[in-house]
Amino acid sequence: MKIIDLTYTINNSIKEYPEDPKTEIKYFKKPTQKDSLTLFEMRTGLHIGTHMDAPLHYINNSKKISDLNIEDFIGKTSVIKNNEFKNNIEKIVIIKTGWSKYWGNNKYFYNYPTPSIEFIQYLINENIKGIAIDTCSVDKNNENTIHKMLLKNNIWIVENIANSEKLSKEKYEAYFIPLKIETEASPVRAYVIDK
Repeated sequence: MKIIDLTYTINNSIKEYPEDPKTEIKYFKKPTQKDSLTLFEMRTGLHIGTHMDAPLHYINNSKKISDLNIEDFIGKTSVIKNNEFKNNIEKIVIIKTGWSKYWGNNKYFYNYPTPSIEFIQYLINENIKGIAIDTCSVDKNNENTIHKMLLKNNIWIVENIANSEKLSKEKYEAYFIPLKIETEASPVRAYVIDK
């Protein structure tokens, strides 16, 4: 069994989506010779690194992360290239664009590939539970059409997945685990198992 980690590390050097809150991780309490207790505190936006969007992100009075079903975060996944129509896809879809090669570079947040409306409508018609993509957004900068199409159908979105180039197979067992938090988004630990 092989695990492929799809999660970026959150640290003080992580780059945020333009105009999102900056991330700061610092000691709240450092260990001393008398007391080894260590505590950190963190200030950040919830759309940092590998994260999940819940319907509330764009649909008023809709589901928060904590309202989503935990069983919908786990299951068989299909890995498909951006805008590639395939038969017999699984309920979780990973969209592989190759854009993650720019992670850590400001270029990552601009002119990235996005799914077409036709492709997203096809996924919706297939009754998927969630999608994950290796770009910073399913929409182009300052747009939200794709987000709204997915979220109004209660399809969660994971953005900024890492290591998509290691996904050489078409099917995996996937895990996209957010915090149980009453917000519109959450960092996730994302990985697939290659059995």
